[in-house]
Amino acid sequence: MVDLTLGLAVHWRRQPLSKIVELIDASERLDYSYLWITNEKFFHDMYVTAAMAAARTKRIKIGTFISDPYSLHPAMTAMAVATLDEVSGGRAVLCMGAGGTGFAEMGLNRSRPAVAIREAITVIGGMFRGEVVDHHGEFVEFTRGSLGFPARPGIPVYVASRGDHVYRTAGQMADGAMIATFAEPEGIDHAKKMIAEGATRAGRKLRDFTLISRIDTCIHPVRAIAYRAVKPNIAVCLWSSYPDREFVHRLGLSVPEELEALIARRDYGLIYECGELVPDEFVPRFAWAGTIEDVSQQVRRVVTEAGITHLTIMPIPCGDRSEVDIATTFARDVRAAVEKSIA
Repeated sequence: MVDLTLGLAVHWRRQPLSKIVELIDASERLDYSYLWITNEKFFHDMYVTAAMAAARTKRIKIGTFISDPYSLHPAMTAMAVATLDEVSGGRAVLCMGAGGTGFAEMGLNRSRPAVAIREAITVIGGMFRGEVVDHHGEFVEFTRGSLGFPARPGIPVYVASRGDHVYRTAGQMADGAMIATFAEPEGIDHAKKMIAEGATRAGRKLRDFTLISRIDTCIHPVRAIAYRAVKPNIAVCLWSSYPDREFVHRLGLSVPEELEALIARRDYGLIYECGELVPDEFVPRFAWAGTIEDVSQQVRRVVTEAGITHLTIMPIPCGDRSEVDIATTFARDVRAAVEKSIA
């Protein structure tokens, strides 16, 4: 019988903190193993929310979703995550990535993410180990700095991406990889290949890594309602990766010209308008959406064909179904259906 490890990601949509608290409180009750706190600019602060989550939970691992190397100096990230780890009793997980939005508003250039992430992990890892770190790189400057308190040396460092270069960086340097938004084995298998290439360069093996499939998820008895709900998130994925379309073309898809033109304007305020232009055929490739049966079949393929058993969902509310409702249905009904079908 397959043993699934479930993670729950907090959505960044505009909502009062009380709604986020409801999802945090439900996470352990529903037997999720990971709770990922969003870092979308400029919504509720990730580290403050993560500390609150640590105070309201007892066993679940609490991860950054995600820490980027541009908007906060990696030394400050090390300080924040090591503090979160102490507050939570050793439950923190650092997940690094390029980040998606908010950089233009801050005058930051989100360039060469694989290099920037590699430099960030070098500095952060050294600080976690209690070293005096001296690093002078393309993106990160740090002169003989160290943490002023002892950190847990084993704080896990994961890397999240959908791009080849960053996947290779994960294989070279991280403890695990979060494979973002590929809902079918084809995209996941390619990501695994890139991670394995990076691991080989570092003399490591893919089996030494934790591989997580992270998927936007909406479950509703009416498939069309679920599809409509996840399309803005797919538009965000396309927006944040622009102009890179390799991951789209690899799946045999092309972004419609009208949608691409809107994305090219780089106005995040248009994202929901962009969502309306996402074709239906994009949905099953980049989201788990539809009925319980639809989603169960998608998950089963990822588990059996791609060999991924660490599954993190970001529940997307739709109709009268809240994020907690979606998280509950996935943890109980979808998990049971998948485990039963594989037993």
